[in-house]
Amino acid sequence: MFLIKNKINIYLYFLFLLFLLVFIKFSTTLVFADNYIVKNIKIKEQYDTNFNKDEIINKGFKKGFKTLIFRILENKDKNLFKDIPNYKISSLIDNFSITNEKFVNNNYEVDFEVEFNKKKLLSFIRRKNVISSVPKDTNVLFIPILIDTQSNELKFFDQNYFYNNWNNINKNYFLLNYNLPDENIENFRLLQRIKKNIEINDLSEITNKYNFENVIIVIFYKNKNNLKVFSKISFSNSNFKFNLDKKNINYKDNKTLDQIILNLKNLYEDKWKLINKINTSITIPIKISVKNSNFIISDKLENILNQSDFVYQYEIEKMNNKEIIYKIIYNNNPEKFLNTLKVNNIDIKSSSNIWNIE
Repeated sequence: MFLIKNKINIYLYFLFLLFLLVFIKFSTTLVFADNYIVKNIKIKEQYDTNFNKDEIINKGFKKGFKTLIFRILENKDKNLFKDIPNYKISSLIDNFSITNEKFVNNNYEVDFEVEFNKKKLLSFIRRKNVISSVPKDTNVLFIPILIDTQSNELKFFDQNYFYNNWNNINKNYFLLNYNLPDENIENFRLLQRIKKNIEINDLSEITNKYNFENVIIVIFYKNKNNLKVFSKISFSNSNFKFNLDKKNINYKDNKTLDQIILNLKNLYEDKWKLINKINTSITIPIKISVKNSNFIISDKLENILNQSDFVYQYEIEKMNNKEIIYKIIYNNNPEKFLNTLKVNNIDIKSSSNIWNIE
């Protein structure tokens, strides 16, 4: 009798395992990290007989949509989404809330927080043949260097308009947060010493003092009427260099100089978005093996997969008493995925077709 019960229990156990494996095999997890939330959307309208709260809410939706589009698209693609009708924007919204409202001097002032459905929004963008980026905020070490080519003089930071005013030019869609180096004499002496070869120098003697993964070095060559701008950017493992020439500059006109700052910031934003593209045309299959006994790593890995904007979908392809094998569809360079795992203290051995977590 005991043997019969034992056999029944074993059969039931294997039946349960078979059901679990079939369920896992045929259930694919479509991954979309948390929805996009746009905060601090401010609307101000006159409170009179024509006051209509529905119109104000639509204005809040439109402003929130514009802010989000500016955060996830390059400048060249933004105009494609300039005149989207209200009903279409509303269809992309999951939720909204009014965080603050008040009446001041016959004006109605309100702050919105709008939650956009990420899956619907990305599908809508892709239908216009546009590739969006992850709206990932990041800190950057920014080193602006000003050289007067007429006098062949490198200006100290307090004589550098771009150093003094760079962080005064802000937009609510900016993803890059700029950190400037200290105004100390050691930095200045170093720049003076390498002035002739400054474009080919990595400025590591300065950058190593600060703990930043992302660095932008920009050199402004100023003469009487023109400005030449050389930018050198290091974002994670990606590097960019480019030149710009601005002619007929009035250096006494702060609006002109502020516009140069804004244009450069938009260019740097585009470079950042370029390496954070959610490119669904890239569908790289990745397989990762985790020891079945390592529940902590499995849980950690699944959290990373669920939160990543670049993971289109994943499934548990195989599970036995030794290992769990995850099959992942990734919409970006696999090196980026490896870096993400490394940052989260997950070491991968990727020499074979199946990556093994060590």
